[in-house]
Amino acid sequence: MDKKTRLNMISSLGLQLITILSGFIIPRQILLVFGSDINGLINSLTQFLNYISLVEGGLGSVLMTALYKPLNQNNISSVSSIIETGNNIFQKIAKIFLGYLFIVSFLYPLIVKTNFPYGFVCSLSLVLGIALFVQYYFSITWKILLQADRKVYISASIQMIVIILNTILTVLAIRVYPSIHFVKLMASIAFILQPVLYNCYINQKYNIDKLAPKNVNALTNRWDGFGINLAAFLNNNTDVIVLTLFSTLSNVSIYSVYSLVVVGIKSLITSISAGITPSLGKEYSLGNVHRLNETFTKFENLIFFSTFSIYACTLVLIIPFVINYTSGIQDTDYCQPIFSVLLIFSYAMFCLREPYVNMAYVGNAYKDVGKYAYIEAGINIVLSLIFVYLLGLNGAALGTLISMTYRTLFHVFYLKKKILKRDPKIFFLKFVFYFISSSMGIYYANKFIYQAGDSGWMDWIKKALFTSFIIFGFNILSAFLLKFIKKRKG
Repeated sequence: MDKKTRLNMISSLGLQLITILSGFIIPRQILLVFGSDINGLINSLTQFLNYISLVEGGLGSVLMTALYKPLNQNNISSVSSIIETGNNIFQKIAKIFLGYLFIVSFLYPLIVKTNFPYGFVCSLSLVLGIALFVQYYFSITWKILLQADRKVYISASIQMIVIILNTILTVLAIRVYPSIHFVKLMASIAFILQPVLYNCYINQKYNIDKLAPKNVNALTNRWDGFGINLAAFLNNNTDVIVLTLFSTLSNVSIYSVYSLVVVGIKSLITSISAGITPSLGKEYSLGNVHRLNETFTKFENLIFFSTFSIYACTLVLIIPFVINYTSGIQDTDYCQPIFSVLLIFSYAMFCLREPYVNMAYVGNAYKDVGKYAYIEAGINIVLSLIFVYLLGLNGAALGTLISMTYRTLFHVFYLKKKILKRDPKIFFLKFVFYFISSSMGIYYANKFIYQAGDSGWMDWIKKALFTSFIIFGFNILSAFLLKFIKKRKG
């Protein structure tokens, strides 16, 4: 693993840590000052408005794949054509999003039952939508260019500055004038800085020809990529949408609090991808099969160890964490152990497939793997509708677990047939070893450390340290055993 890859991974990890920290600070302040219903409303509206993220994950991944080869060849003319083509498409989609923003703003208060006036909800959705529009539209192309050029550390640094500023402005706004509209409007100011910083760096380091002819052929898979990300978006946001329509905003708030932890950890683990995927793209574009396999194996090992270790600790620590986090908030019962287990298992499965999904994208296999994403989304929507009716909040998480497990397994078997021709036994062997070692770690952590009755954050921190020591210790042993088995097999 070269210096740039390590730097990318460290900066991505730093970005996710700051994002998670900010994600804990802001909702806690909103819960304390405005209550669970406002927190649930914000999360619900954000999910409906977040469709602009489809641009980044769909077209963005296709654009990144198209940039690997010309960047490696230092072909600035081809890079400029691809960038300008991407910019043109992004602008069209952004205009569509603005129309969608107004539709959601006016229809959401009519469709979703809330305790708030129509004008309150309508204006809040407009404020939230403007912030999202600025964040994604004005800087997305430059962010993708830097990622494709293995300069993730630059884009991560810019994003860290913006997130820190957003957190500071939010906390100050709550203290100065506790109106949720004012708070969110002030927070959006931070995102205006993001495109300014990107443009300053790109103009200095790249000689992009803004009059370069469009190269639509370079993005022939853009609709396949968009379709995959649409399915992924529906899958990731089905739970909140179903709970919004068929449950209560209090349940949406409960879901959002647990998601702060579970989805935050997912982002932390998958940040490894931001550092390694460009290296996979480089080796694939150069045809270095041996180095490609070596890089993929290191990627897979990191993901397995991180996923099982961190999520095993989460299983032990999440309930006492949530109890402390929501202390002083009496309007909703946030102690949901069954729900927490189902949600943790769901996102652990999501993380385990990360190397396989990224390898398929690097191999430009969007059309081949698209069907897995569509089926996953379909399974989640149907099962969540059924299970929420039968099981409430727990049903939403159960539908997610089943759908995510399906897609993970199919990606593992896809890579057996295409690109790397990788034997699925490798995946299952690692899964069994880490599952056993993590289970043992959880058992001993619960037996010797975890006790009912929490006395506050210091008590939780002590438990977290001891739990991490035990679980990581067992999984380090698993990693050595797997390495020994690999050597014996030659």
